[in-house]
Amino acid sequence: MRENEDGEEEEVLAAFMARPVFRVEDTEGELLDYQRIELPELPFVDKANEWGISIKAIPGNYRCYGYFSHERKEIGLASKEESVFFHELAHAAHQRVTTDFKNAQYWRKEIVAELTAAVLCKMLGKTSRYLGNNHQYISHYAKETNLTPVKACIEVMGDVEKVLNLVLEDSKADSVSTGNLLKVPLQEVKER
Repeated sequence: MRENEDGEEEEVLAAFMARPVFRVEDTEGELLDYQRIELPELPFVDKANEWGISIKAIPGNYRCYGYFSHERKEIGLASKEESVFFHELAHAAHQRVTTDFKNAQYWRKEIVAELTAAVLCKMLGKTSRYLGNNHQYISHYAKETNLTPVKACIEVMGDVEKVLNLVLEDSKADSVSTGNLLKVPLQEVKER
């Protein structure tokens, strides 16, 4: 409230802030651009499905290209790139093989996920496409903890092995299921 020129009190809007009131899922109307995105057939989707995790397209926020939510049992992807999906799937697997995942160091979770994504890309022959991004991502989190990227990777190697074993595990057959794109015999994966 403030006084105007006539000495009367008047209300003044000093500032405003945008606040979400409704989830987009609770609204009606035409689909938004990101809701029209069709995700490609990604390798290892059946592993996420086996764990009860849904996968959906989300709008990009220019800070991250995806997320894994343990509470909602979902992976959200703002990218069609396999590497992003592998990173989020690795978070889901890491949570399953770590007894105290919530309290694990953030840098450790991120490096485990990114190194696992790099390994899965290498297995599928897509390394050169993502390797620079993997290195940059790992370097960022290694720097936060005063480690070199190599030392950070060595530090998390045991966790990466557990995550890879869980992702590559196929209880029904001796093959690694990688969606509809590829079926790779387990022995061949180990030899690559």
